[in-house]
Amino acid sequence: MHFNIKVLTLILILFFSKPIFSQVKIDNNFRSPIGIPITLSGNFGELRSNHFHTGIDIKTNGTINYKVYSIESGYVSRINISHWGYGKAIYIDHPNGYTSVYAHLDHFPEKIEKIIRKEQYNLKTETLTYYLDSLAIKVEDCEVIAYSGNTGGSSGPHLHFEIRETISEHPVNPQLFNFDISDNKSPVIEKLKLYLFDNKDFSPNFKEKYFNLIRKENQFILKYDSVITLNKGFFAFGLKAFDNYDNSNNKCGIYSIEMLVDGQLNHELFFDEIDFETNREINIHKDFKAYQNKREKTHKLFIHPKNDLQIYNRELGNGLLCFKDTLLHKIKILVKDLNNNSSELNFYVQNELPKSCDNYLENSKPFINKFYSLDSQMVITIDSNSLFDNVALEPVIKGDVYTFKNKIIPVKSNFILAIKLNDSQLNNADQLFIGYFKKNGNISNKNGFVSNGFISAELNSFRDYKIFLDNSPPIIKHAINNMQKNNNQELIFTITDSKSGVDVYNVFIDDNWVLSKYSHKNNKLKVQIDKYSNILPGKHRCRIEALDELKNKSFLEFEFLLN
Repeated sequence: MHFNIKVLTLILILFFSKPIFSQVKIDNNFRSPIGIPITLSGNFGELRSNHFHTGIDIKTNGTINYKVYSIESGYVSRINISHWGYGKAIYIDHPNGYTSVYAHLDHFPEKIEKIIRKEQYNLKTETLTYYLDSLAIKVEDCEVIAYSGNTGGSSGPHLHFEIRETISEHPVNPQLFNFDISDNKSPVIEKLKLYLFDNKDFSPNFKEKYFNLIRKENQFILKYDSVITLNKGFFAFGLKAFDNYDNSNNKCGIYSIEMLVDGQLNHELFFDEIDFETNREINIHKDFKAYQNKREKTHKLFIHPKNDLQIYNRELGNGLLCFKDTLLHKIKILVKDLNNNSSELNFYVQNELPKSCDNYLENSKPFINKFYSLDSQMVITIDSNSLFDNVALEPVIKGDVYTFKNKIIPVKSNFILAIKLNDSQLNNADQLFIGYFKKNGNISNKNGFVSNGFISAELNSFRDYKIFLDNSPPIIKHAINNMQKNNNQELIFTITDSKSGVDVYNVFIDDNWVLSKYSHKNNKLKVQIDKYSNILPGKHRCRIEALDELKNKSFLEFEFLLN
């Protein structure tokens, strides 16, 4: 039958979309998504490079193929197969208004696999996003819906698990649903950070100072002095903290932070729900410079004017502090998890001299949407929403590197980099792209569009960019002896491309397209000889085609014998 959930879902959305200023567990009948004790390597709201983590990462003992269970009855609403991000993922819509998501999977049981294979063969592609109606694949509570894996952007075998509101698709903290996750450890507060502002304008040119801490059980104090002396009027704090779970040494994120000033709640943040639309604004919530320079995960306990995240109790204000007097003011910061473990930091602040808290200065700098290098060979174009702060960008050309005087600037939405091409480059315009070298030495291709003598790309970070020429096709090689196979064995190849990257790959056996699976992690292309590929015993011709992002094409042809 079709699930009629509109009324119930609307009630849930109206209730749970409102800020929850204290821990509220959600009544449900969900079971565990996996058949082993849940041990976490990552949790909800954890600070990542450009996003908050939107689920929990469940350890699978360093291996793949653990059974993954539907947490409740429902139907498969979506299957996504990608080389990046979630890898192989399945979405189950439940009648209570929630959707459960299971990612980085290895494969599906026959009931689901046969349907996704049919769609892959219809579209002649491995990667796809496939939406299904409520009658296509129904599942029961506790039914095996997948097997855990290490696909997509996963750096090791584990199950990424999410719960989302079905209508809004907002991820909700899975720990609000009472899964059995052992946690008797209090959060750890590592460092306090003080930010000093000249005014209320949240100028990016603030001063900052770290304070080391001393711990006694779940109580923390400043290491050298219990009083912070202030010499500026406006100030705010940041906190470097993490949480641990039982049976795990991974540093996970915290659930909530409360800051009390002289006994009154002044600032509060909590990770109950995340909106994908604003998830990238993590870069104005966390201390972006500390993260870029040292990978330090510091929560700023104040709210920037362009911060639209709904993780705060905004009724309390923006967290900016100012005292006119020279009295001692007590600051208490509480850090909590969802298992009623908490830690607290206590200290005092005091002005050296009386201060004025009235020096509000509007940012009067005019907005500029184009910035040029000294020779105008490099142009940056932004709009009013590209950056969080109205700062001047300084493009710099160093040889063949196109960079910026200050690269540690958080980006809210994309900007455009345009680079003037010389005559030689213009002659090869269709083989050019803008990119940068990653830490592992590989090239990250950001593409490029050539017009009016410039190559342009839409970017979301300030880095050392270069113009790359790619006129070489991918290289296809046999990874094993593929000349003789038995049924249910694999043909395995490597496809490498050192410039723009492998984009399209296809395998044909006797001129018929067959499904192949490619991994950018190890450059392996695998063809499973099974009932879906429909290859009979005997001699066969195989042809592999590969294109890179610049459409350079290569082939490998051979014959093999299937016993």
